[in-house]
Amino acid sequence: MTKNLDDGHTPEGGGILARPDGATIAYRKLEGKTPGVVFLHGYHSDMEGGKALALEEMCRAQGRAFLRFDYFGHGKSSGDVLYGTVGRWAADAVAVIGQLTEGPQVLVGSSLGGWIALLTALEHRDRVAGLVGVAAAPDFTEDLMWQDFTFEQRRALMETGELELPNCYEPENPWRVHRSLIEDGRNHLLLRDLIQIHCPIRLIQGQRDADVPWETALRLAECLASEQVEVVLVKDGDHRLSRDCDLARLTAVVAAMLEAIQES
Repeated sequence: MTKNLDDGHTPEGGGILARPDGATIAYRKLEGKTPGVVFLHGYHSDMEGGKALALEEMCRAQGRAFLRFDYFGHGKSSGDVLYGTVGRWAADAVAVIGQLTEGPQVLVGSSLGGWIALLTALEHRDRVAGLVGVAAAPDFTEDLMWQDFTFEQRRALMETGELELPNCYEPENPWRVHRSLIEDGRNHLLLRDLIQIHCPIRLIQGQRDADVPWETALRLAECLASEQVEVVLVKDGDHRLSRDCDLARLTAVVAAMLEAIQES
């Protein structure tokens, strides 16, 4: 079930997708031609960021379908991010694409969104025509969190169920991590085996990314079954890749992929 957002000013194409457990997922949608584009944001981010808006502007200019949304616990969606998990966020994405889009789609995932895009592509193999990862972070709960935790942090997390971590973007608002994020993440690890996705894939990765090592993009490329994988390394690029030049690169990569898909 979907309904318009009721926040005093219903944006163009704004709506709410109700989930079976009563949660609500906020989204913004442009109608248009296919392949459409779906943007999947990062951890503790939302659908209002620069990458999402740049892609929306590109799609609007092309008359192309576009969708962006907030996962459970993020942005305008319901819930507390502390209790979100990779499995839940992936289920949100699968539901959103299944219920709010038609025809082939190109998924663009940023950081956590890259992991969610990969999991979604595995569920929607017949619908996902291409995938673009921006500092994609598959398996980050295990490889970039748990593996980096000290013994004391691991014990605190397992005994109390929660752990507080510094937030380099907003130091006054530290991140709280729930044990379920780590435990559930282990059910969705991808970099331990061949990833059976065969569509065109582009991975854009900054080499000055302080959150996701740039080698992660190369590791992911090796794990993907697709032979149509290209990695773009940005020597001075950080994790967010949201400078004007980064947004221009992203839209150019997505536009080129869309053109190639239409010509194939």
